[in-house]
Amino acid sequence: MITDLGKFNNSLAIHNTGHSGQAFHRHYTDMVEPWRKIQYHPLFWDLGNIASNTKSTLLLIP
Repeated sequence: MITDLGKFNNSLAIHNTGHSGQAFHRHYTDMVEPWRKIQYHPLFWDLGNIASNTKSTLLLIP
């Protein structure tokens, strides 16, 4: 994770592989190639950036 403390929207991150711990899950290897190629993804900090980059929303209602 690279955080730009002067402008948070310039921050970047990358996940390593296998976070779920479920080796046969369909998403287990999703981040292998970006991690291997050191391809960071942006971190969105402000609501406008988050809203414009949201693909779906999970709403949890008790």
